[in-house]
Formats: sequence, C-alpha cells, structure tokens
Amino acid sequence: MSHGPLPTRLIFLSDLSSCSHGEKVRFLGCVSQYNPSTGTLDLQHAYPASSAANSCVTAAVDVNLLLETLKHTDTQVGEWVNVMGYVQGVGKQNGGKKGARRGMEHETSQGEIVKVQAVMLWSAGGLKVWEYENALDMRKTMEKVTED
Repeated sequence: MSHGPLPTRLIFLSDLSSCSHGEKVRFLGCVSQYNPSTGTLDLQHAYPASSAANSCVTAAVDVNLLLETLKHTDTQVGEWVNVMGYVQGVGKQNGGKKGARRGMEHETSQGEIVKVQAVMLWSAGGLKVWEYENALDMRKTMEKVTED
C-alpha cells in the first residue's frame, strides 16, 4: 500500500533508456533543441565518453505542464538543466530522418530517444559537469555496494 509519491531515482541521462515506463527519475541534461509548438525540450549529455561516440541518448522532455513557470533561459541551446519527471517511452532515433516514431519528430543522429514527462525543471546554474559526473558515479558505486 502506497502512502505518498514514489521516490525519485537520480541517474545519468544515458541511463534513461534502461528505465521502465512510469519510473520517476531525476537527471541532468544540456538543451540541444526546443520546439515551442510541441512543448518538447531535447536534452543530451555525452556521458560516459566511451559510449558517446557509438550512440546518443536524447531525452525528449515534455514541458507542457511547466510552461507557466518555465524561464526562457531554461530552453536556450547549451543550457544545462535538472529534470524530475516520469519516463513515458523509449524509441530508436532514425539516423537524421524525421518521424522516427509518432510524437518523436526530431532531427537526430543514431541512438535512442526517451520521452519524459517533466514535473519539475530548473537551471543547473554554474555547474562543473565533470564534478557532477564524478559525484554521481561515486553514488552509483556506493548503491551497488550496499545492495550486495
């Protein structure tokens, strides 16, 4: 029996494709595109670097629920933002072709698109990305140790 909202799992954007539909997640990403007509913010984070060259995960974040509080700087290309939301689905990107999957009409490279319904979004501010990556890696390592 549930007595409140589900806990949020802090993950790398690249881990989104392994999440279940409806899973509540928090992640960091860099804005690569914003489509105001659909209210979709595309985010990327090329981490780990070894997998970045092979395939890219793009988070297609639906921000329609946040339009009244969304700042224009949060949608600028190159801005790093934190997202809390629910995974809605995973699809394959289609090598630059549009319409790879219904509702995912983006110009993209090969990789995966994960749709996320945002419930919160805020600027990462003056972030040192490598420090974030190291801290999250350490956290993930500690979680594995405590699970075993």
